[in-house]
Order: sequence, then structure tokens, then C-alpha cells
Amino acid sequence: MKISMKYGEKHFDLNFEHKNVKIISSLSSPKLKREEEILKYAIENPIDSPRLKDIVKPDEDVCIIVPDVTRLWQKPSVYLPYVIKELEEAGVKDDNIHFICALGTHRKQNEEEHKLIMGEDLFNRFEIIDHDCRDKDNLQYVGTTSFGTEVYVNKLALQCKHIILTGGIVFHDIAGFGGGRKAILPGISSYETVMQNHSLSLNPNGPGSNPKVRTALMDGNPFSEDMLEAAKFVNPSFLFNVILDSDGNFTAAVAGNYITAHRKGCEILKSIDSFNIKEKADVIIASAGGYPKDIDLYQASKALSNSVEAVREGGTIILVAQCIEGLGHKDMEHIFYNFKNNAEREKEVRREYTIAKFFAFVICEMAVKYNIILVSSMDQKALECCNIKITNNLEDAIYYAKDAIDNADLIYLMPTAGSTLPVQS
Repeated sequence: MKISMKYGEKHFDLNFEHKNVKIISSLSSPKLKREEEILKYAIENPIDSPRLKDIVKPDEDVCIIVPDVTRLWQKPSVYLPYVIKELEEAGVKDDNIHFICALGTHRKQNEEEHKLIMGEDLFNRFEIIDHDCRDKDNLQYVGTTSFGTEVYVNKLALQCKHIILTGGIVFHDIAGFGGGRKAILPGISSYETVMQNHSLSLNPNGPGSNPKVRTALMDGNPFSEDMLEAAKFVNPSFLFNVILDSDGNFTAAVAGNYITAHRKGCEILKSIDSFNIKEKADVIIASAGGYPKDIDLYQASKALSNSVEAVREGGTIILVAQCIEGLGHKDMEHIFYNFKNNAEREKEVRREYTIAKFFAFVICEMAVKYNIILVSSMDQKALECCNIKITNNLEDAIYYAKDAIDNADLIYLMPTAGSTLPVQS
């Protein structure tokens, strides 16, 4: 069986023979509709909501929450004009439209990055403000969730009559799905609010990560439910979310009620990017999907989380992910290198939680349950601390896993592990 595994800007051609090997991949879209058709239909046919132009009155202030530069794959510069057109038809003046970039806890952005997010035309028409999660003077308390999270959000957003959420829906290894309520928390929330929410990813009743916090799960997932409660305090007027395939094409869009439209989008994503498997394999050979999905280990960890859904505990995972920028975050280095074992790592995550620390801890947890071989440009000793072997070519990785491959009853090949979720039926 021949298959291509993306690696950074390049790829490995794999010619793989085995008695029982299968491919896990997203369903190929039948015939893609034109992006204009997809976006126009969504904005004109909102779910459980009037059209945006019928919600907003001409003299009312509107705050549009947009993704930051790390989410450019969502193509906000393409879909935002459809939102603006609705507001124009409602008679809303440019001076009444405000853009806030949902940075969460990310760094501030420069003018060029704002232009990439908005597109040149909208950038020249409107001011875009970066949310600052540490600017206490511009944060306002709106309530405390049933999980105990004290929710502080951006004051400018609260000063507007209407808040519109935008973004993209993807599988998320902690929140279940991206999009929707995430534009509020972590998007425009305080640093303390984000950390309180994110700490729900740890097991409250014992060691390790919270088993209820996982990919494609929202109901019963405290991390996601806490975010939704935070969004309810703000009560957004409208949502516009998009879904793209692994090649960056729009496959669907949803608009309307910020809860039910988002859920519909999650259902659409599952129908496209989940793959039913009857049983778990002994070995999986997966690619994160190339650049930028494998720019660093922080990003490539999404592919690792998806891969473990298709391999039995004790099995072997070969992950192809260049990680040209290394681990991707100093907090990951801290967790990997400054602690002797996972118990000590967990203590540190609980002491001072960050999402990067948590991801590093989860990778270390996986390395106990699975034999992980990483095909990467990183130093081959970079992850010896958690028993992950690194090699810089796929051929060597297959050689290292020879015994596991020879004895395997079932092997999966997963070329788009960063965006495909295996689901056992």
C-alpha cells in the first residue's frame, strides 16, 4: 500500500505492506460548493434565530469577536464581509461596529497581523482591538459559574448592545470542539478566568487528567460546560462559524443562535472528519498533516491525541511531525525537563496551571501507555526524559518498530491525524 505522509513543507512516500493494514482518513467532500454559496446560505438561513439584519437596529452598537492570527486557517478575511453586509442592510453605521480580537492569553498582534485577519478593505474601514487578559481596568465581572469559575470579560464588548461570535469549528482535545462559546472563554476573558476554567482539565478525584475532558465531547465535559456558562452571562446575539477541510476549503458554515447553531456545526464536522473503526490497532503510523499543523510539538500534540483513539493501550504510535520550531512553548520545556516523573509533573501543573504545561503533561501520560516514536527534526534526545524516541526519517522509525509491526494483527495508517478523529463503533 502506497501513501504520502506530510512532514513540514515536504512529505515521506510510504510503501507499506502488511497482512492487515487500513487507512483512517477524513471523508472526501463530494463536490465542494463555491465558498460564496456556503457563506451566503449560512448567513441568510440562521439556525434558531432571525437574520442578523433583523436583530440589530441602526443606532445600536455591535461588537464582533474575531479570531487571532494563530487561527488564520479559518479565513476570517473571507467570511467577515458577509457579516458586515448584514449589518449594512440593517442600517448600522461603521462607527457603531467594533472588532475585538479574541486573543485569550496569547500575545498582542501588530498592524500587519490585523490586516491579515480583517482583509485590507475591512482593516481600512474599522478599528480592531486586541483583547488583553491582564488589563484589569478593561475587565468586568459578570458572574460565577457552577464550577466556581469567576468570569471577567472585556468591558468594551459588554458596552455594546450586541455581541457577535465568529470563528471556526474543529475537534479540540480538551473543549471537545472549537468555535462557539470559546470566543468568550478564553477569547475575551481575564487571565484568572481562563486559568480557573482550564484547571478543570485535571482529574478532581484523583491523579492525572480529567477523563471527562476529551475530543468531540461537550455534554458532561466540565471544561466545555464551564465555557458555555460563561458565554451565557454575556448572552451573545448571533454566531457565525465556519468549517474547513484539511486543504483549507470551506465545507460548511453555520449562523444563528450561539448555542444551537454551534452544535449543528459540530455535528457537521463529525460527519466529515470523524472515521468509524471497528477495533483498535496494535500499531498506527500517523502524520500531523504537515506545516503548520506540525510546526511544533504543541501543535502536533493534537494529532497525537487523535491517534491514541485508534490504538490499543500498550500499542505503538509512529507520529510524523517535523516540529521545526521544537516544543513550541517554554512551559512545555519546563514540564519535560525539570521533573523526574509524572507525579512531580502533575504537582507542578496543579500548582500553577497553563495550557502548555497541561499538554506536556498529557504527552508524558501518553508515553507511559503507548510506545511513541516521533519522526521529527528535533534533537533525537529531546524527549528521552519521557521515553519518546525521536528519529529524523520514517524509514528508521519503522525499523525501530519492526517487532511491533511484525507481530501486529492490525495496523492503521493515518495521513491527516491532526484533523481526523477515529471513533470506535
